[in-house]
Amino acid sequence: MPALILTLLLIPVFWALIVRPQQKRQRVHAMLVDSLVAGDRVEAFSGIHGTLVEVGDETVRIEVADGVVLTMARLAISTRLEDDEDGEGDDEQDDDVDQQLTGSTDGADEATATIEGEQS
Repeated sequence: MPALILTLLLIPVFWALIVRPQQKRQRVHAMLVDSLVAGDRVEAFSGIHGTLVEVGDETVRIEVADGVVLTMARLAISTRLEDDEDGEGDDEQDDDVDQQLTGSTDGADEATATIEGEQS
């Protein structure tokens, strides 16, 4: 009898934590897919970024580079990108990364000095 009560109590918890959020994600994705129009910048679940050239009932055509057009399932689109999310115009962040890669090595020099000091 206690196992039955525990099972009956866990069903609503399972529903609230697992099933309902998944249904909400599916509804949001379906609304996104229904609202796609040519000219939108999108990202596919595979990570491919591009601009929609043509939107059909079941498929979309995405231009990923000049003259390179891919045909994908419409449901494969995961996100509509804003202009600054597509990786273009992100020069300030790129400069920071370049500076970190080629810039000062103060941290490395300090670590080397500490190691050399310990060996003495």
